[in-house]
Amino acid sequence: MLGETQLPVTALIGRKRRWDKDAAAASYEEASDGDGAPKEQAPMAMEIAASPTTRDEEKQEDEDMAVPACKMGEQPLTEIESSTVSTVEEKEVTKEPEIPMWDSDDDGEFMLKAKAELEELHIACVKSITELDPKSKLLVPTRFCSFNIAGFDLDKESKFGLGPPLDSNITPELEKYMVSSAVNVISVKVIESDRGYPISVYGTVLARDRIDYRCIYLFRRGREDPQMISSKDDMLTLTGPRRALVPPDNIYFEFNLRVKGDAGDGDFSKGVIQLHVVPYDPEPITRVLSSWLSRVELVLAPVDGPVAASLEVKILKGAPPFIGKICAGTSENPETQMIVYDSRDMKSDSSVVLSRNLVAVPDPDDEEEEIIVHVRFLVDGDDVDDEDAGTLVSVAYPAEEQVCSHGA
Repeated sequence: MLGETQLPVTALIGRKRRWDKDAAAASYEEASDGDGAPKEQAPMAMEIAASPTTRDEEKQEDEDMAVPACKMGEQPLTEIESSTVSTVEEKEVTKEPEIPMWDSDDDGEFMLKAKAELEELHIACVKSITELDPKSKLLVPTRFCSFNIAGFDLDKESKFGLGPPLDSNITPELEKYMVSSAVNVISVKVIESDRGYPISVYGTVLARDRIDYRCIYLFRRGREDPQMISSKDDMLTLTGPRRALVPPDNIYFEFNLRVKGDAGDGDFSKGVIQLHVVPYDPEPITRVLSSWLSRVELVLAPVDGPVAASLEVKILKGAPPFIGKICAGTSENPETQMIVYDSRDMKSDSSVVLSRNLVAVPDPDDEEEEIIVHVRFLVDGDDVDDEDAGTLVSVAYPAEEQVCSHGA
């Protein structure tokens, strides 16, 4: 049995003015032609010779969008920042080309090509990332290709990070770029394995959102550092995202996982989940990618009116290391909480190093309501899905630090 451990949980949280939800919802319904939000889509599969997807509405959104971001940089662990921007850069609205294009990776050479040539280049790119999935017996693109990817570097990481602290001066010009929703990545599980269990898994899981559609890594391990998965209940130890994932457009999740074995390594999970997040729907979202040798489950929790909470945990009393798990989320409900520390995969001393320390939490419309992040400490053997398990501490603005006693 563990001795009593005192752990301070530190968080800096700011408050900002809020959006008019009713007006935003009405605007969304109008943009959807009154039919409501589109149905959430299944993992991508397409004919490799198909013409590239073209949606005038998405094109216009991308052209009109000012890049809402700041330069990526090291952020203090105790700093809670908004998921909005510190600098705003407006893009010129143009009508050509008709196929949605990204920021060119080759100094604009591709942007000068004719539409037909761009389409041909896109189709060639799609063919190069299309493979025969042995599980579905279908040709599927294994990477993002929903728009014209000619000249787009699929491996380039997102350069955008968190915005300024919300207790700083948020000007009206900056405020209009504050996001109205975000999603927390709760878990990624291998719920079925054709190789059985245990298995050693390595590779990448990444996300792309409308801010720049660049790589935001959730999981990244090399062959020499695989993660052991012992059962369908084990979660991948996620180390990201480093910033909130932002709707309202689709968010794309790319899986490229391999299994390590004595008889040789093999592709384990490959493909893309394209997810449309319905505004103001707080229910957790579950999607499954069935491919190659596995079925992988992705669970997310939408957050309305988000601010970013960065966590830091230290042991004040009791001998390190901390043995168990630490979860954090937007409520006391385990469905909204993600594992940010697991002693089986992480090392700790007096300062507990979290595998990820960023949580998107809601900023209520009512100024009298509190901004809260809920943190739960579990010992080995505790069920992460049990709401009564472990020690729960709630950190509310402006109380930036709480101390809890965990164990007996």
